[in-house]
Amino acid sequence: MLRREAWVFVIASYIVVGFAYLWPAGFRNESLAYVAVAWAAFMLRTFMYHFGLVLVLVAIVAGWTRNVRLLLATLPLALFTVGPTWWQYLPQTSPEISGRAVTVMSVNLLMVNERTGPLVEEIRSVDADILLLQEYTDHWHEALQRGVGGAYPHIVYVPRDDSFGAAIYSKWPFVGQVNRYIPLGSGTEPQMRAVVQTPERRIAVYNVHLLPPWGMEYVIETRTQFADLIDVLGDERLPLVLGGDFNFTENSLQATSLRRAGLTDAYGQGGWGRGPTWPVHGFFRWAPGVRLDHIYLGRGLACVECRTGIGAGSDHRPVIARVGFRVEGD
Repeated sequence: MLRREAWVFVIASYIVVGFAYLWPAGFRNESLAYVAVAWAAFMLRTFMYHFGLVLVLVAIVAGWTRNVRLLLATLPLALFTVGPTWWQYLPQTSPEISGRAVTVMSVNLLMVNERTGPLVEEIRSVDADILLLQEYTDHWHEALQRGVGGAYPHIVYVPRDDSFGAAIYSKWPFVGQVNRYIPLGSGTEPQMRAVVQTPERRIAVYNVHLLPPWGMEYVIETRTQFADLIDVLGDERLPLVLGGDFNFTENSLQATSLRRAGLTDAYGQGGWGRGPTWPVHGFFRWAPGVRLDHIYLGRGLACVECRTGIGAGSDHRPVIARVGFRVEGD
């Protein structure tokens, strides 16, 4: 009976994974039926690694019981679902950059986090050149100004009493006016673009926080936000750094769309291991987490090192990347 159930599970797994990866994007399609199915495909891809671990277990049991046919049937799909993640544990060769590296740190502060001290201290210890901050509130503004404000003479911020305040802190000056409200979706949440004059040259820095995919209204809005983001990035002419809390993983169709648009996942290039950023606390912290926070790089930029932080008091771990201008021909 267990053998028959294992076969049913494996066959169903091929169907489910195929559906998750073959369902088209259609980010601007707001049909409730289409969005509901797209959301199911999205969630499957979000937890594809966890799904793959079950397939690995089935393959191990099949090998242990010498069920060769079940092992051969399970192994390809198991490797497909967990292989890219395990590949990230192999040694990586860092790309060559010109000049000094710029340290960018993206932090979801958690707006209800009143215990600001540990996270402010972590931010101070990293000493990033550019900070991208999400869930920025008045009390976080006061805490950060006391803790690290002197190191960042150039800041732009929109504090809010919900989860969608935002700020950019920079050691280098902004060039021109900072756009606090990039038109993504309904445009009611701050989504920021600043041009920063680094010692090498100007770069466009984006700080975004897309809505979480919970509830049909939010699912439709976050998909529209992402479609608008792709359009905005397509019009960008400067080398760009895009960071924030995206509420999607590196396995998502959204991440695939960013790669097709020419962007590089900094962690995928300069990180080691899985690099989950959520959740930090709660029951599910004991399960394999997911990476919802990212730093992406536009053409001409490369990442020499990327890691996640601690994020004490928040429900997200920060992402820290050292990036620079790629050497021509590298």
